[in-house]
Amino acid sequence: MSIIYDPLHDCKMVGALRAFHGISDSMTIIHGRNGCHCGALLLQTLSSEQNSVRVLFSGLKSSDEVYSGEERLASAIRLADRTFSPKAIAVLNCSAPAIMGEDVVGLQMLLKDEIRAKLIAMDAGGPEGPAWLGYEEALSRLVLQMSKGKGETSKGINLLGFKADDFCSQGDLFEMKTMLQDQDLFVNCVLSGSSFEQMQKAPQAELNVLLGGDGQECAKAMQEKFDIPYIAVPYPYGLKKSIQFVEMIAEAVGKQADPQILEKEKERTKKIVERAHMFFQGIYSTPVAVIGESGRAFDLAEFLSDELGMDVKLLAISSCNYSTSDMVDARDAPYEKLMVEPDRHDMNLALKDAGVSLIFGSSFEKRIASELSASLVRLSYPVLDQISLSNLPYAGFSGIASISESIINSILNRNKEEICA
Repeated sequence: MSIIYDPLHDCKMVGALRAFHGISDSMTIIHGRNGCHCGALLLQTLSSEQNSVRVLFSGLKSSDEVYSGEERLASAIRLADRTFSPKAIAVLNCSAPAIMGEDVVGLQMLLKDEIRAKLIAMDAGGPEGPAWLGYEEALSRLVLQMSKGKGETSKGINLLGFKADDFCSQGDLFEMKTMLQDQDLFVNCVLSGSSFEQMQKAPQAELNVLLGGDGQECAKAMQEKFDIPYIAVPYPYGLKKSIQFVEMIAEAVGKQADPQILEKEKERTKKIVERAHMFFQGIYSTPVAVIGESGRAFDLAEFLSDELGMDVKLLAISSCNYSTSDMVDARDAPYEKLMVEPDRHDMNLALKDAGVSLIFGSSFEKRIASELSASLVRLSYPVLDQISLSNLPYAGFSGIASISESIINSILNRNKEEICA
């Protein structure tokens, strides 16, 4: 096993924050040094909707590392409840107070009858694990807040593994809901991309759907507590994955996807592609690299290879999930080389050796893309240097046009110096 000096993934706190922040009427308090809060706040501000950033700081000081910061945290919780009146307050115990042994769970029990908001506390320090484990644990903590009345009829599905701070996430969610509605499939709740009340009603669904395998711990907990089955579906990049997405969900609830609607979408996609067929022919066999989270990157690589005819030289998984090992063992891989949570230096060397001219990644790949004179298509978390206000999707049937535009335009917009290099 190689030593990782500069990992692609972040710490457990960031993953937990991404899960809790998706609850639209919640607040998250970062109990840690101000650097933890500053970094988390910056990530959410630059990658999420800036009119709904709900990340607070407990005010932990250096002296609190000697005398305990629990009273300061309690004051922050009371103030947040009184000032913002959220439905829920998530408290993330970061590295320094976690090492000190701060009892945030005990504090949760102490304050639960004092504040109006539901209080959810968890340890999320760097030594606790990577971001994806924080995301999984945070989602599973929400199950404790769910309830189902006796005699309630199960209907609709829940989408698990949605991340509201992914680039173009709102467009993706709208497109996925539209695809399902076209098949008379109702979305009951999105985790996490709903209000706290909607989240509490998640047990009313008849099926949990894991996007790219994300949210498995939550799905297992809901299956055990509410007897709700779950399935993992591909993230619907491209035509093939979109059809699989619809057909798998329909089959799981005892229905059959309407073939006429799917055929109609195929024809619509064909007409879109025909409008720029010379450009599509021009990107055949282009050497590319895909860098991103497991729940998205495997499906993206397959779309690029099978449908756009690109040559995926390298697939680098920046953050795993519980399905990653199954994807790694899959046959007929659409990529030449796979790296799972590598050191950034090692990944950059692999990119140079692969000779790629196009990189699908995050804002953090901007430097290596510039060094290689390669185009960068920003698809992976986090995207901090590009915004999307139009809510155009990258996923689903309608996302094929958007993602194709981004790919082709990234090549056409290259300047002369990049081309000569």
